Amino acid sequence: MTAGAFLRATATNTPAGDPPGDGAEEVFDAAFRLAVGLRFKPEMPLATITATVRAAAGRHPELKLPVREAEMLIREALGETVPTAEIAATDTVKVHVLMFAALVEELALTDAELDELIAQAG
Repeated sequence: MTAGAFLRATATNTPAGDPPGDGAEEVFDAAFRLAVGLRFKPEMPLATITATVRAAAGRHPELKLPVREAEMLIREALGETVPTAEIAATDTVKVHVLMFAALVEELALTDAELDELIAQAG
């Protein structure tokens, strides 16, 4: 399965199968950053970001979305300087994939818009 297909499956709540292999992290990062840019603006209050992250974490508590890390990675994607170097790579990937899916849902993207966003990331 490609990274784009994995993201699409995750965003549409479709079984994703095996995670993609090498190089997927870059696609996940790019897709996450694009979705963040669509949902938030750089001057967005932290409370808005926090509410979005907490709502995403609450929808799937079994996935254990790292909330603090998600907030920091969103802020970094918006251009802020935040200490993200100590975030574990597994947490970064989890945030990128789960928050991408949550942001796509919040934005109510159509199938065509979702496909375009994933194509831009890939």
